[in-house]
Amino acid sequence: MRQIRVAAFAIAAITLVATSASSAQNYPWCFVSARKSGATSCAFVSREQCMLSAGGNGGHCIANPGYASAREPARKPHRADR
Repeated sequence: MRQIRVAAFAIAAITLVATSASSAQNYPWCFVSARKSGATSCAFVSREQCMLSAGGNGGHCIANPGYASAREPARKPHRADR
């Protein structure tokens, strides 16, 4: 019986961790709801995709201010050694 409890707890913990990791989205475009809640969903790779998903839902699309592109590596400052 104890093994069943431990296994159930382990499955629940793994599910919780996997769900929270996947909900941390880092996409370049966000839909902002025009409703009172002002809910934001940053799950869009292009403005066009965001606009199509928003289609008549009362809101607008904005560039994600917290987006960090994996394609843009951090640049080191250039140092002149002359």
